[in-house]
Amino acid sequence: MMTLKYPVPCVCGSDSPDNTVFNLPPQGEPGISVVTQANLQRLSEHIRQRMNGPVTVTYHPHRVGLRSCMAVTVESRFRRAVNILITVSGQGSWPAEEEYEHPRWYITVTDAADMVYLVLWLGDILG
Repeated sequence: MMTLKYPVPCVCGSDSPDNTVFNLPPQGEPGISVVTQANLQRLSEHIRQRMNGPVTVTYHPHRVGLRSCMAVTVESRFRRAVNILITVSGQGSWPAEEEYEHPRWYITVTDAADMVYLVLWLGDILG
């Protein structure tokens, strides 16, 4: 079994610098903004509303055109599923509230570091 350890980001600041999801300074403690914390909380709540009981999370890294992506499928034992596509695009965006009504959600992140931390965060809240 492989275990990946990483520091849990602290909430520091009200805005995300350079529109990143996570603030990851070299050899420093990672951080998230209040705005990012609210977006992560909203994402978590919408996942929990759709899922009953234990879930299985499947990650599929791939490319769409020249962009790196991570397709995340969260599935309950009753076959309810949420599909999240996380795309590295150079800027960050979250689903609008009305988009959470659909079973597929799109999140864009600035770079691969944001994608890795977001995938780790999803694994923690769903594990």
